[in-house]
Parts: sequence; structure tokens; C-alpha cells
Amino acid sequence: MKNKVFRRSAAIALLLVLFGLWLELPDEAAVSPTPKHIALVFDDGPFPNHAPILLELLAKEQVRVTFSLVASNVHRFESTAKAIIASGHEVVNHSCTHCHPNGLTDAELEREIVGAQKLIIETTGYSAKWYWPPFLEMDNRMHALATKAGLEIYSLDKVIDSKDHNSSVSGGSIKRHATRNVEDGSVIVFHEWREETREQLPAILAELRRQNCVFLTFSELAEKVRDQTRTTQSVAMKDADHYTDGSFSRIP
Repeated sequence: MKNKVFRRSAAIALLLVLFGLWLELPDEAAVSPTPKHIALVFDDGPFPNHAPILLELLAKEQVRVTFSLVASNVHRFESTAKAIIASGHEVVNHSCTHCHPNGLTDAELEREIVGAQKLIIETTGYSAKWYWPPFLEMDNRMHALATKAGLEIYSLDKVIDSKDHNSSVSGGSIKRHATRNVEDGSVIVFHEWREETREQLPAILAELRRQNCVFLTFSELAEKVRDQTRTTQSVAMKDADHYTDGSFSRIP
């Protein structure tokens, strides 16, 4: 009886190990025949013991990204924030203190958006164009406050979570999450403070390049999406004219 129980336990343990190894296997995504324009965003900084390492890696890879910075951190680590800006990366407003917005009063939420924008400008001289909500939580009050601060809320439609905010997620799993199901217009979310993210970044970039990805900042990606929308609308209008001007009967 004991041997039977032992064999069953050993079999279960082996299955769990094999399942864990399977989770670490990379997914071989198909190479897109057309470029996939994407943005990488690094949340919650700046931190002087993390950002410089990341900036060095990005410079070596010749990739420009978006840093969503917390205004209180910008004020505390001014030189680090300025180094990010000087390196040519885009900075976006990620609130003042990184609170869950849904639980805030109107005055508190205004401080988190409008107050954060003022603090970033006063500290660095840089005026962010976009607001990127903490925890990617939306609130009906945000749009009016973002407008008041001269901001737009960046679209959350095609967000890919690398899950590096979860300390139990391994470096290999971060890479797998960040490189699966990537499509044109995707935004892949990382955190600059996660050591495993920085370690995996060269491999992540290599895999995304293999998938024919082009790296853009938030503003560049937003403009690319708008251009594509304008082109699609223009084609649709031409098609509509084609059908309404009597040309339909001449289509072979």
C-alpha cells in the first residue's frame, strides 16, 4: 500500500515538474509579413538604482521607449528623470503617488493627474502629452481632468501585460508573456524596477524583432494608428464614391 501511494505521489510530482517546464517554453510566434508597430512602456519610475541600467541597455539596442513616471518619484529623483528625457525616450504622466484612482475623492484624483503634470513640468521642464493610469484603472472622471491638465489618456485597447509586477513570475515567463499575441498597435507593459525584466530585455527585443516588430514611443504609435485610420477612411470614401457615381455597373 505504501509503495502504491509513493508511486502515485512520485508520478504527480513528475507531472508538476514537466508542466512547469512546459510553461517556460517559448512560443514560436509567426513572423508577420508586414511590420508590427508596437510600444514598450516602463512603469512606476524613475529610480536611480534601476533606470541608468535600463537606459544603457536601450542605448545599446538602439530602441526608444516610453517611461510612465510617478511625479513624486520625478521630484525625488530629478536627475534620473532628466537623464531619461535627455536619452530621447518619451515620458508620460503616471499619476502623482500611484494610488488606485477609483477610490479617490474628486480633489485627490485631480491632484493625481493635474497636480502630477504640474510637478513633472516644474521639476524637469518637460510637458508630458499622455496620462497612463496606475494599475490601468479607468474612472469616468479622468477624461475631464486629463483635458484640464493638457493631457490625453492613452488607449488601453491593445495592452500586453508582461506580468513582471508579480515577483513570483520568473524571468523566462516574463519573456513569454511579453512576446505572445503581439499585434500591430500593441503596448507591452514592463516595470523598470524588475531585475529579471532588465536581464531578459535583450532576448525580448530579439524575439520581437524576429516577429517583425518596429519599436515606437506612445506618441509615435498613436500617430501611426491615426495615419492608418485616416487611410482606411479615405479608401472607404473612395469605394463609396465608386458605388454612388454609377461605376458599380462597370466592375467586371
